[in-house]
Amino acid sequence: MRTKSGGIPTASRRHAAAAVATVAALMLVAGCGKAGGGHPSDSDQSSAAVAASPTPSVNPSYGEQFLAEGECAAPEPGKEDIYREVPCSDPKAVAKVSDRADIGSSEPFSATACSDHADFAIDVPLSIAILENLPATGEGYACMRNLKPPHPGDTGGGGGPRIEVGDCVDSGGKSGDPVVEAACRTKGKKNGATHRITKILEDTYTGGFSDPCEGEADAVFTENPIFDTDHGPNDRVLCGKEL
Repeated sequence: MRTKSGGIPTASRRHAAAAVATVAALMLVAGCGKAGGGHPSDSDQSSAAVAASPTPSVNPSYGEQFLAEGECAAPEPGKEDIYREVPCSDPKAVAKVSDRADIGSSEPFSATACSDHADFAIDVPLSIAILENLPATGEGYACMRNLKPPHPGDTGGGGGPRIEVGDCVDSGGKSGDPVVEAACRTKGKKNGATHRITKILEDTYTGGFSDPCEGEADAVFTENPIFDTDHGPNDRVLCGKEL
């Protein structure tokens, strides 16, 4: 469990020491009053539990890792892109962790190792820093799947970590810009979807007179700008059919 940084004020230490001493004295008296082999009463167990309760933190389930796989998150009111871990049964929970990475960054989402159907990613160090009033240090992110629709990470949903076959794109960007994914349902709207991806070629060059899609597409797209500083392959070439 992670606890907040900083020492305990002296006055608080005196109160805490007194409380522990009182509990210890009660346990000693209770032990002397028994013939042996007995169990502490419910009230004794309750007192001991209170004394041992961990300090609340950004991880209410008190797990070993903040936003571990399978945990749920709720947005922190008034703080954009900051999330707190909550039980999945909490009405405020909006998404569940589908994948967890201890290194790397959540931005850009397309560069994460999130699974295809992740809807978004949370910057773990940033959330911890804001929630616990600490400096942001370290790396790591949580890949999230919304508990309820919409699911941008689904095929054609307009989001997710990568453009995949079946997704749609908007071809209306400036010349040389990388293609932008758009929800297929936005066809005909401003900045809406214009093409559906039918084929993806890995580590393929574009340019010249060659057609990497071999005449099977209405348009050819790349995920990198044409004027990229990396002079290698365009990584992924997308073959698209007009909607």
